Amino acid sequence: MTKAKLLTESAFKAVLPKLQKALLDALTKEQQDCALPESDTDLWDFPPVDSKTVVKLAPVVKELIGHRLRPTWIRKGGYPSKEEAVEDLVAKIHTHCVIGAAAQQLSKPAAVALTS
Repeated sequence: MTKAKLLTESAFKAVLPKLQKALLDALTKEQQDCALPESDTDLWDFPPVDSKTVVKLAPVVKELIGHRLRPTWIRKGGYPSKEEAVEDLVAKIHTHCVIGAAAQQLSKPAAVALTS
């Protein structure tokens, strides 16, 4: 099996709007298809976007980017909104699938916490 090639920054930017829309549409559809009826109990206290739901986006990522969705890219415990899930996933895809993106992340200075 051949390894998928890394994208250039320009290729990633070209596919980015389509990727974001496809991920958001897929999350919306998945949530509608798997919606549980409203209940007054906290027995089923799930985040708005469960991490297991995000895993189901793998075919979208593979189709548009050519890379497999890695489980480590998905935040454990889920996301508070579909938009935040897409934003986080796109950032992880960029870091891991674009030439030089990981090196750019490493070269950025770490944020320093201010103390009084």
